[in-house]
Amino acid sequence: MVMEKDKTTTHHPSEGDSNLSPGRAEWFRQNAGGKSASMVDEDGRYFLRQALSTPCLAAVTRAEGIWIEDADGNRYMDFHGNNVHHIGYGHPRLVQALKNQMDTLPFGPRRFTNEVAIELAAKLTSIAPRGLGKLLFSTGGSDANEMALKLARAATGRHKTISFWDAFHGAGFGAISVGGEDIFRSGPIGPLLAGTEHVAPFSC
Repeated sequence: MVMEKDKTTTHHPSEGDSNLSPGRAEWFRQNAGGKSASMVDEDGRYFLRQALSTPCLAAVTRAEGIWIEDADGNRYMDFHGNNVHHIGYGHPRLVQALKNQMDTLPFGPRRFTNEVAIELAAKLTSIAPRGLGKLLFSTGGSDANEMALKLARAATGRHKTISFWDAFHGAGFGAISVGGEDIFRSGPIGPLLAGTEHVAPFSC
């Protein structure tokens, strides 16, 4: 957060500002042990800063269920559901499925098909709304939205979109263009995609 001499902010506060707050620094001073603090410092030497996730809270060494453990043995309950973390860390069924897959086919090049990919595609299309019988796999939500933007343009011949202010659709260039969070839309990256209109969320 950029501060003037009179301590007023020069931009609208965002989620990432808490990473640089005095309270955050005090928490780190009180909770980060020597080993964890040293690893966080080392992390800062090599990785580019990200507005929402740096500096790191601690150095994590293991996680199980709802618990994460740092390099000094402190355990934290992880409340970050994030839509995809609900089964907890290291769920036995997921771990076993991953091990089985790594033992048989650790990577499936797209120019080849495989049984697992076909089974997953069939399952997803069977539960999708009528008319959605084709799919593409992506590496994450941001990539999925990037592909959706391209498909929509190709299918309609139009390029304009409308979405809510403060909505998050990913951190890719197209995704932040249709997204509405100030922290992703401001800064030195220059103009975003044209035609990305925004409106206030319906509950405002």
